[in-house]
Amino acid sequence: MTLFRHLHDDAFLAFSRDHKHLYAACLLDLHERFFSGAPSFPTPQQVVHAIYDVMRANPVLWNEGDDFGSLPEMISAGRRRIRKADVALASEKGDKALGLARQLYARLLAWGWLEEEEYGLRVTVDMAMGPLLVIQRLASLNKDLSQRFGGLIVQIRLNLEAVEKLRPEITDRKQREAALAVREARNQADQFTKSLRAILADLKRVRRTVMESKTVATRLEAFFEEFVDQLLLKDFESILTVNHPYRFRDAIVDLARRISYTPETMQVLAEEYTASSMAADIEDGRMAAADDLLAIESIFDQIGEMFDRIEAFRRQLEARVRNTIKYAERGGQGLVGRAGDLVRRLDALLRDGRHQKAAIEWSIEPLRSPWSEHHQAPARQPRRPVEARELSEPPSDPLYELRKKLRLEYIARIAPRPEDVRRFLEGQVPPFATREARFMEIGTVDDFLAFDCARRYALTGEVPAQVAAGFELEPCPDTPPHDSEWLRCANFVVKRSGVLRKARPAHAQ
Repeated sequence: MTLFRHLHDDAFLAFSRDHKHLYAACLLDLHERFFSGAPSFPTPQQVVHAIYDVMRANPVLWNEGDDFGSLPEMISAGRRRIRKADVALASEKGDKALGLARQLYARLLAWGWLEEEEYGLRVTVDMAMGPLLVIQRLASLNKDLSQRFGGLIVQIRLNLEAVEKLRPEITDRKQREAALAVREARNQADQFTKSLRAILADLKRVRRTVMESKTVATRLEAFFEEFVDQLLLKDFESILTVNHPYRFRDAIVDLARRISYTPETMQVLAEEYTASSMAADIEDGRMAAADDLLAIESIFDQIGEMFDRIEAFRRQLEARVRNTIKYAERGGQGLVGRAGDLVRRLDALLRDGRHQKAAIEWSIEPLRSPWSEHHQAPARQPRRPVEARELSEPPSDPLYELRKKLRLEYIARIAPRPEDVRRFLEGQVPPFATREARFMEIGTVDDFLAFDCARRYALTGEVPAQVAAGFELEPCPDTPPHDSEWLRCANFVVKRSGVLRKARPAHAQ
């Protein structure tokens, strides 16, 4: 399969055997020591000694039969393998542990995690691309599961603001290279979505940990350690304070839309995408830039559902812990248990005769016996046959009916019919005339909805018969856009004939 084409077939055997934790610790240490940061090309001896150091620092990762006790310290430089101070320990234990380290190194070579290369007389060890990418991800998970994106939203907004200022007349390379920030902004938006999903998944893990706790003390400890310390004070602080994405969501969506509707800026984006080999030609670059902007707009336009889920999980978890604390007092260790012990001690004092006249004025409900003819369950009656009768109408709720009426009116208004678009165009374009969209005036919400519907007709070319009978709508991308208080969009042309022709019925075609 293409998913594992860069990995050895036996690569994951390292994590499926008895020494899987030891292999994981060795791979993480080798990645941190040799294959991250400054370039390093260790020799096989250095890698074996690094594995030996991991074994020496983590003796609990071995099986009982591999327990070698205290191991001597290993050095890779010089002719001596073991320090003089550890000569007493260097005999059998050190040689046996070093042999196991060589065995682990040989298995990592055989399973494709490491590979040897010859440069003349020198042999060095390297890690291939596939295993390196896998261990990088595992190392990032091992360091910190919490996500950090406090300044991510601000950076996306700043990148889009810089892109919006680009025009074809700008020749400075540094300014034009800001066009590449659109792709970076899309990647950051994807990272932001993954961060939200990580928080949601972590909430599920915390809820499962809290609910699996056996006692009240362990449940509260899991809640404060897992949720409050690890998640609430880190991730929630970064999204529920001044860096909340809702603060810049509308600005980012508007920026992405304005850029996509500005032909001059899209031309610069297409040229820079082509120059940086991110697209084959200008048209391909324009489509790639439009796709990136649409992805950014879609992500920030739909993050509300993710935040609703996170907030719902948080409320449920806090409610569960509240109920745990509330009902804990009703157990034997709570208020009821302490009150029962107090009553028993008072009864003992009364039985001893020390307080014969002890009485407390209190209104207590008198005890009644449950044995009564009125408390007995009624006898089972013979089953009566089902009788057919009219169903009663559901009760009428005036508020529900009003909401239903308003909802229907909203649906009918938000999606204009072709007749509404035709009436709007009749008021904007005189007979036998042509008018561009940038000169049309929008005065009401209905005009805005009809104008937006006509814009979509012009862009897609799918004009209903009621409108096509008297109007021709064509896009006009090389002209200035329509820019009003209502919206900013690409320009298009509306041509009107004289008298409107009646649309032919579908069956007559």
